[in-house]
Amino acid sequence: MKTPIKIAALALGSLAAFSSMSCNRKEKVLDIKTPGGSIEVERDKKSGEVDIQVDEKK
Repeated sequence: MKTPIKIAALALGSLAAFSSMSCNRKEKVLDIKTPGGSIEVERDKKSGEVDIQVDEKK
């Protein structure tokens, strides 16, 4: 009976380790799509850093 408990504990520990690894925690602040291009603004939840991407269609 100890083996299933050990397996479950190992699985939960592995899940916790993988879920905390380099997860890109960004929230989308603005997303505009037009026929001429698009603008996307994302903010990092941890550091507050803002990413702005502009794509122009030609």
